[in-house]
Formats: sequence, C-alpha cells, structure tokens
Amino acid sequence: MHQEEWVDWVDEQNRVIAAVPRSQMRREHLPHRASYIFIIDSNSRLYVQRRTLTKDYCPGMLDACCGGVVQAGEAILPSALRELEEEMGIRDTELTAWGDAWLVNEQNRVWASLFSCHYDGELTLQQSEVEAVLMMSEQEIEQRAAEFTPDSIAALHIWQQRRERGS
Repeated sequence: MHQEEWVDWVDEQNRVIAAVPRSQMRREHLPHRASYIFIIDSNSRLYVQRRTLTKDYCPGMLDACCGGVVQAGEAILPSALRELEEEMGIRDTELTAWGDAWLVNEQNRVWASLFSCHYDGELTLQQSEVEAVLMMSEQEIEQRAAEFTPDSIAALHIWQQRRERGS
C-alpha cells in the first residue's frame, strides 16, 4: 500500500504552519515549499520533462526544470538532491543555489528554491513522474511557454534575471 506523503504547509513568509497530507495541500491550494532545478547540458540546452498524466499538478504538461515538493521536516538541499536522483537518475552533481522566490498561480502557491547544475550523461527516468525528456534552448521554451507548467516558466524567468545580475 502506498503511504501518503506529508508536506509542510507554510505562510507567505515561508514559516511552517503545520505538516499536512500532500492531497490536502493540493485540494486546498495550501502554500508549501518545492525545489526547481535547471539542468543544463554542454550545449546550453535545458533538460525539459514531460510530466506523466498521473501527476497531481499539471499532468501531461512540460516542465522547464526538475524538482518537487519538499517533504515535511525536510531541508531544501537534501530534497533537491533527492528529487534530481529520483526523477532523472542524476547523482553526485553539484547544485548552484539561486535563492528562493514566492510563486503564485491559480493552482499553486509555493516557496520555490531555485538551483541549477550542469550535466551530460545517461538518465534514468522515474516512470511514475517523467514520461520523457526533451532538450530545449531557453528561447525554444519561451516560444512554447503555454505548454509548460506556469510555475516552471515563472521560476525560469526569475532564474534568468538572477543569472544576468550574477546573484
């Protein structure tokens, strides 16, 4: 039997209110934390995920980054490294932190922790979450933005701005 994941419900200042089941967080659109990891290859393309149709948020859409919801009591960096290995099979890769951002859309309110890494190699996709991976330039992602999860596009824009400022 599959045990439900628990997540920290947080306020708009990123302070924990309570641990709640993930299904409640989704159903009630409760604010939570998540990692957003931009994976870049040696040709400056991003690894773009096609989400499976069984995902509880934006099923079947494209995702400009890897990552996921932080579990209750979990620190962000271990969560990001866990998601990178679970979803893509990438391990022993150094992450660059780009800070946090408050992202809000109709379906989601999330404290996003942004990361990036460089990777060229084999992938082992988590079949329950990642249907396929496409390689796309940032310009190609922008041209197809309507096919992407709204939060990953918002995170991409923030990451681009922070890279340009060097912060």
